Amino acid sequence: MKTRVWVLGALAALAAGTPSFATAAEPNGKAQGPYVVVIGAGTFKDEAIKPRPTAEADAKALHALLTDAKLLGVPAERAKVLIGKDATREAVVRAVENAVAATGPDDLLLIAFFGRGTSAGDKPCFFTADSTVKERAKSAVVSTDLEPALKKVKGQNAVLLMDVQYKGGIDAGKEKIVEPNVGEYATALVGEKDGPNTPPPANRLIIYANPPFQDALEKGDHGLFYTVLADALTGKADKTPYNEGFESDGLVTAKELAAYLEKEVPTAARAVGKTDKEKELRTIVLGGTTAKFWMTRNPDEYERAKKRLDATVALAKDGKLTADLAKEASGLLFRMPKLKWQQELRKAYQKLADGGALDALETARKELIAGLKLPADDGEKFAKQIVPAIEELNARYIRPTPRGEFAAHAIRGLFVAADEPLPADIADALKTPKELTDARITELLSEARLRLGKREDLDGDKAADVTLRGMLNGLNDPHTTYFDREEWVSFAKQLEGRFPGVGIIIRRDAVRDALLVVTPIRGSPAYRAGIRAGDLITEVRLEVDKLGKPLDADAKKVHSTKGMESDEAVKIITGKAGTPVALVIEREGEKEPKVFRIERDYVMVETINGVTRKENTDWSYYLDEEKKIGYIRIDSFNYTQRDPVTGRELGTAPDLKRALATLKKTGLNGLVIDLRNNGGGSLLAVVEMCAEFVGEEEIVSTKDRDPKQNYTFRGQVKGDKSYPITVLINGGSASASEILSACLQDHGRATIVGERSFGKGSVQRVKPYKATEGQMKYTDARYYPPSGRNIDKIASEQDASLKQRDEWGVKPDAGFEVKLTREERIDWNEVFRELAVIPAPGKKMPAIDPATDKQLAKAVEHLKGLIKDKK
Repeated sequence: MKTRVWVLGALAALAAGTPSFATAAEPNGKAQGPYVVVIGAGTFKDEAIKPRPTAEADAKALHALLTDAKLLGVPAERAKVLIGKDATREAVVRAVENAVAATGPDDLLLIAFFGRGTSAGDKPCFFTADSTVKERAKSAVVSTDLEPALKKVKGQNAVLLMDVQYKGGIDAGKEKIVEPNVGEYATALVGEKDGPNTPPPANRLIIYANPPFQDALEKGDHGLFYTVLADALTGKADKTPYNEGFESDGLVTAKELAAYLEKEVPTAARAVGKTDKEKELRTIVLGGTTAKFWMTRNPDEYERAKKRLDATVALAKDGKLTADLAKEASGLLFRMPKLKWQQELRKAYQKLADGGALDALETARKELIAGLKLPADDGEKFAKQIVPAIEELNARYIRPTPRGEFAAHAIRGLFVAADEPLPADIADALKTPKELTDARITELLSEARLRLGKREDLDGDKAADVTLRGMLNGLNDPHTTYFDREEWVSFAKQLEGRFPGVGIIIRRDAVRDALLVVTPIRGSPAYRAGIRAGDLITEVRLEVDKLGKPLDADAKKVHSTKGMESDEAVKIITGKAGTPVALVIEREGEKEPKVFRIERDYVMVETINGVTRKENTDWSYYLDEEKKIGYIRIDSFNYTQRDPVTGRELGTAPDLKRALATLKKTGLNGLVIDLRNNGGGSLLAVVEMCAEFVGEEEIVSTKDRDPKQNYTFRGQVKGDKSYPITVLINGGSASASEILSACLQDHGRATIVGERSFGKGSVQRVKPYKATEGQMKYTDARYYPPSGRNIDKIASEQDASLKQRDEWGVKPDAGFEVKLTREERIDWNEVFRELAVIPAPGKKMPAIDPATDKQLAKAVEHLKGLIKDKK
C-alpha cells in the first residue's frame, strides 16, 4: 500500500551526522494492491436469529465506496462482497483465506463484518446466512475459524471492522449464553508480540463498532456506525481537527480514521439514541495511535495534490528537477510528513509546483537540511546519558547480559521510536553485540543520535527517554521498563497510593457531554467539600497554575467540560497541594449549579476494604457478626509513610492493623482475606503485614544474581495466631499477593481458596535515573516463600524440571479450588466496582454477599466448620 522512498544521493556530499529521511509515496508496481472482503449477513435460515436489515445495506455501501476510483478504486476481482444467502460460513472463511493469500507487504487488507453474533462456548462467533443458534459452534464463523488465515498476516496493512450486534437478537431457549470475548479477534490478527512490553504492530487496525454489551443503532436505512464510517472514509477524517499536520493532504490515514470514529460515533449516538444507554454508544479502536498507513483518498484535496505531483513530474521530464529531487517531491507532496522540517520542505515543493522558482526551493531545502545537523557534542552528551544505565543493568539485572546487547536494544529502540530504519552500517555493527567494547558502544550511541539529527520528537531528554525505554523493553521482561518524568508521576501515585489533588474518580458522561463524578475518595478534599457520586462537573475554574503561581492575564481560566476527555480533565484539576481549584457542579434534584472551591491536598487511596460502609462511610468488616467472621479485601500493597502534619502512619500495612484492631474490639473468630485481582505492590509492606499473622517466622527470601545480596525477611512482631484464616486468590493475584498467600499457606496459617495465582515471583528495583530525571524499574531478584518453592511462571517455562512439575504460582489447597465461569467473573467485577463507590446521602450502601460469590461462600463455609470444631 505504501512505499518508503529514501533520498540518499542528494545528501551524499553532506557532512557525517546529517540525517537521511523517509517519505511516503504512491504504491509502486511491486505491490499487489488493496484487497477487501465485506460480509453483510442480515437474514438467516434459523428463525431464532432475528434479521438485521441494515447489515446487507451497509456491506453493499461499503463495497461500493471502496471500489469507487475517486476513493480507493479496488478492482472488482480484489473486492469481495458476501451478502444475503451468499454469506455462508464456508464462503466467509474461504474469502478471508483468499484475501490474505492475495496480499503482500504494504498492501491494504480490509475485512469487514456487518451482522449479528454471540458466543459459542468461550469464543465469539458471527452468524452467517446458514447458521443456527443450536449448532452455532459448527455453523457460525467462530473466531478460531479465522485464526489460521489471520495468523498468516505479516507485512500487510490489515484492518478488521466488526459491526456486529451481540446483544439480544437471538432466541436461545433455556440456554444461558455468556457475553462474548471479542478480544479473541484482535489476538488472532495481532498474533504473538516480540515481547511483553512491545507495542502492537504499526500495521494493524481493529475497530469494534460497539461493545458487546451495547446495542447497535440505526440511522435511516443504514447502521449508525456505517454512516459515520462513510463520512470518515470519503474525506471528513482528513479535515480539521482530525487530519495530521498543518493541512489536509488528500489521504485518510488509519490514525485519522480512528480519531474521527472515536469522536463522531458518540456524537451521532447522542443525536440518534432514544435512551441514555443508546446515547452512550461508543466505538472501540485498537491500534489507532500506532497504525501508520493510509486507507482512502479525500477526493477534493487529493486532486489538488495530484496536480502538484504531475507538475513536479513535468519539471523532471524537462530536466529542471533531478531524479532524486523528483522522488523527494513525490513523497512529500503525496502524504503529510510527520516532522516539522519535512512539512516546511513540503511547503517549498508546493510553491515550486504552483509555479515558483527552483532557486527558492534549493535555498529553502539547503537551509532546512543545514538546520538538521547536530553538533558532535550532542552525540557525546546523548551517549553519556545512556551508558550509566547500561553499566547498572549489566551489574544488577537478574539475567547476566553483555553490555553490547543492552546497547543494541537501546539503539534499535531509538530508531523504532523515531520511525526510521536502522542504517546499514550501524545494523552490521549490532549483529555481534557481545564483541562490542565499551568505547565502541559509546561511539555507536553517539553516531546513532547524530544520524537522526535535530527533530522535535527527540528534543531535550526525549531521545534518551525513548532509547532507555527501548533498551529495557527489548529484554522481553514484562516487569522491566523505564518511566520518563511524566510517566513516573502517574506510576508513583499507584505505587505510593498518595498524590496531590482533589480526590475524585471521574468518567466522561457521553449523554450529557460532561464529566461524571463516579465517587469521591474518602477523606479527600472533594469528599470533605461535599462532592458526591453522581454529580456532574460542567466547568473547571482556575485562579493559579498547577504550582500555585497566578495565571497570566491572557491564560484560560474557565474550562468547559463539554467534549473534554477524562485524562485532559485530570491534568487540569490536579495540582500542587495547597493550591485552589473550583468545580462547577450540576446535581440531580437541584435547579441551580453549585460552585465548589477546593484546596488541593494529598489524597490517600483506600487499599483496605470491608463488607459494606457504615453511615459515616467507615468500613464494616463483619461478614457474620454473630459468629464474628471478618472480611478484609486488600486492593494493593502501598508503601508505609507518615503524614507530615499529624505524624500518623499511612499505607496498606497501617490500615490493615487498624482494621484488625477494629474487629478484635468486638471479637474475631475467623477472617477472610480477599486478594483477588490484587496485582501486588511494596515488598516491605507485605512483609510487615505477613508478620501480623505468622509472627517472627520466616516470611520470604530474595535471591539476587550476587549471592551476597540474598536476604531472608522475618517477622518483627509476635503476631496473632488465635483465629483461622482463609485467603481468596485468582489469576489476577500477583507479586505481593502471592508472597502473603504463600507465606500463610506454608506456615499452615491459612487455607487458600479460589484459583491459581498469576505467577510473578520476581522483585523489581525502582531507581531514579539522574541523567534524565526518569526512573528505571528492572528485575534484580527472585523471591521464594518459606518452603522454597518456585512462584515465578517465567522461570518455570525456562527450567525443564520446574515445567515438568508445573511449579509456579500459588495453588488453592486441595479441595478448595473454586473456578468462576466468565459470566460469574463479569458479575463479580461489577459488584466490586459498585463497592468502590461512596453513595450519595440517602442511597443504599452496596455490600459483599457470599450468596452471590461462590468462592467467598466456600471460604466462609470452611471457617464456620473450623470455628465449630474449635468450640
